[in-house]
Amino acid sequence: MLVTKNGAELCTLLVNELYGQLPSRIVAALLARGRSNVRDLVLHTSLNPKQVRHGLALVIQHNLVFYQTDHETAVTTYEANPRASYHLVRIGKIIDVIDRRYGTMAKNLVNDLLMLGNIEIGQLVRYHRLKHAPKRETINGERKENHIHDEEPDYDPNLENGNHDDPDNPEDPFADDSRYVNGNGVDHSSADDVKPIQAEEIYDTMAQLIAAGVVESVSTTMLQSPQDLKASVEQECIKEFPNGVRGAKVISEFNVMVKSRLKSIGAERVATKRKLQESALYEPSNIKRRKLANGGMSNGFAGDSGGSILREEPNTVVRLNFDKCLVELRTQKLIEHAEDFVGETTAQVFAALLASLCRKVYRCQHDPDTIITEEEEETYFAGARVTTEEIFDHLCPGVDVSTGIGTASEDDIDLRFAEKIRKYPPQTQGSRLQGTLEEGDEIMGSDDEDYDRTGEHAKKIRVNGHRNGSVTHNGLKSGGDHLADGQASRIEQISQMRQHLLVLAESKQHFVRHCGQNEWTVDFGTLIQQLRYVELDTMIEDSFGRHGLRLTRILREKGKLDDKTLPAIALMRKPDVHVKMAEMEMAGFLEVQEVPRDNNRAANRTMFFWFFDEARTLKRVLDNSYKSMVRCLERLEVERHKKRAVLSLSERKDVQGQEEEKLRGDVYGEYLEFLDIEKKLLSQISKLDDLVSVFQDF
Repeated sequence: MLVTKNGAELCTLLVNELYGQLPSRIVAALLARGRSNVRDLVLHTSLNPKQVRHGLALVIQHNLVFYQTDHETAVTTYEANPRASYHLVRIGKIIDVIDRRYGTMAKNLVNDLLMLGNIEIGQLVRYHRLKHAPKRETINGERKENHIHDEEPDYDPNLENGNHDDPDNPEDPFADDSRYVNGNGVDHSSADDVKPIQAEEIYDTMAQLIAAGVVESVSTTMLQSPQDLKASVEQECIKEFPNGVRGAKVISEFNVMVKSRLKSIGAERVATKRKLQESALYEPSNIKRRKLANGGMSNGFAGDSGGSILREEPNTVVRLNFDKCLVELRTQKLIEHAEDFVGETTAQVFAALLASLCRKVYRCQHDPDTIITEEEEETYFAGARVTTEEIFDHLCPGVDVSTGIGTASEDDIDLRFAEKIRKYPPQTQGSRLQGTLEEGDEIMGSDDEDYDRTGEHAKKIRVNGHRNGSVTHNGLKSGGDHLADGQASRIEQISQMRQHLLVLAESKQHFVRHCGQNEWTVDFGTLIQQLRYVELDTMIEDSFGRHGLRLTRILREKGKLDDKTLPAIALMRKPDVHVKMAEMEMAGFLEVQEVPRDNNRAANRTMFFWFFDEARTLKRVLDNSYKSMVRCLERLEVERHKKRAVLSLSERKDVQGQEEEKLRGDVYGEYLEFLDIEKKLLSQISKLDDLVSVFQDF
């Protein structure tokens, strides 16, 4: 993250918004002062040592601060984690995408993890059951439903088994969670009572989230910054070389040892995830739904239940993996981008491709200091690939792949070109992709004979929804004989789906690359670069008009140009070009370089070269976005202060959920006015975060 003055202030406000003033003051001090110990924090925050230690425990539990202990001096220093602090602005988007992809219970568990921070699985299960348990109270022997108690029922903290059917089990906090007041203790249970959430459901959902990478197990090495962890590993490895690390051979051996230990640390971090993926044979929810339609699986795991594996390790500490959540958000953004160009049906096929591909993608960007496993390293550098069958398994059963694509005669299709295999990603020229991939833009070239022969078999099956005179819709015929063989129906659907994949591969945006025999991949770097240029072009056009956008694109394509050549290329008058370029330079979108022809440095003997510096422009745009988000949060706080009397009334327990009935007309009007202002400010923050995601995180 770009930690500027505005970025640090934004992180402080976000922590204050979610966790309160005490953690925000500690984070603000660490962002301003850098690495500090407890004594320094006491000095700079004006808090007493007890308050500082309590606040540090809270921010460490929520991964907002790293710590490092010097074993020689026994002094612990703390360092802010600005990326984790900024991720708080995306909580709403993360919960929304988890809800749509993994279900309501997964959404509630992720919400609990965001509120609780690092927590043991057993404690999380008990907390979730207590939080979402049906509340009942009986008075004089009669049960009053939906009564909210001020305190939770007592429960045994050592509860780890899943036996909730025995009402006499004293260890089960939900064997009887009613409260009797002045009554005879008679339980008036009925068949219509709402059953409490079973622990097995929570364990199974947690297993699904951990296997998918959304939730990760926590080790002590995760509480250190990547730089500190690497430095400590290097210090341990140096002890193996008593004569020092000198010479090319010794340095090579030292680097190999450090890399090996870092990989072992990475493997330790994902041990629980690997166990779930291998022993429980984890399969995503889309495959589960498709197999359920055929009478297959009953949950997200085949074979042993994933929850039973977690039940054996209730003390495992877990947390939300923001890196994987960013991958999910990027997937959603790319699907929306593709739908604007290729239509809804083809975009659904693209979504299925991304869903299957993202099982092998663990983070959006590769940080050299981040500890990764061998599998992650291989996937990142070699690229993740998926087969057509894997894509089809992730395709939503409700998508009709026979629609959304035009028809063409077989004679009009050049099969060798349409099925051509692109082994290497295309290179970019300026802000656009090269128009062809056959002129040396691939690293090793491309053989004209290198094409996917799977398409030759597809010719035998009509791929536009017609076969033997009858129309098929995902395997169902509207006329004629029904397909008795389910495999024949699957082959036809896959053949139809391949046409959508070829459309994605042949599009100008290159959403998909046909990288091997029946294999597909997505060049995320190229697509995100396109999105960046789209957002930048939109900003420039809104601020400086189409002439400003034209000049920017020319400089992005051509590089540095002098002020005499630029008007001829842009087909604009020289005075108009000078005025527009000066405006854009003042705004920070363009830069100018002066090159004197002689030592006099006279203006008439000086050449002025204009150029577009993308890195500096993105930094300026990011900083301006941070500043705008800070102002939105500050404005929200001002509006809350203005409406504090109304908000204090709306926060009463007897008013919550019944504001329209309980509040007076004018008071309710002020309450609605505040909600409208809050909605607008938070929506603006969300839109600005979309820009930050495209420019920095995706």
